[in-house]
Amino acid sequence: MSAVEKAMERLSGRMITLDDLYRRGIVTGTLLRKQIKSLLSSRDARTVYTETIESDKKAIKILSRVEDPVGWRELFAKNRDERECIFYDTLEDMMNTEGNHRERILLMLQLACLPFYSGFLPLNTRKEKTASAVKPSRLSVLD
Repeated sequence: MSAVEKAMERLSGRMITLDDLYRRGIVTGTLLRKQIKSLLSSRDARTVYTETIESDKKAIKILSRVEDPVGWRELFAKNRDERECIFYDTLEDMMNTEGNHRERILLMLQLACLPFYSGFLPLNTRKEKTASAVKPSRLSVLD
């Protein structure tokens, strides 16, 4: 079993538990949002994201834009707080859908990669290399 399959298996288990708690009314509102964020910010979610979704990020963006151009423009016109509320409301709506937990996780990660939602979850794990060039000192040792 590959690392991605193991990560998806662990994510799916967590989603089943969260789904059960949500359906019984134990986890709702702010707590549900925190749990979804925790689930989608995990190392396993980042592994699945980088291996299955990141390479298709541009295609997902274009498809979303083509499917709903009016909604796309409306989302870009909203401020960050409004977009964050819409993002978590959409994720909560996804919790209400029936179906395979793995597919639901992938749909949530695809939603999170859209430009107006991409800053809400730390999915991009690339570390930017800092400029390591030696800068000349302003003060000389001889001064």
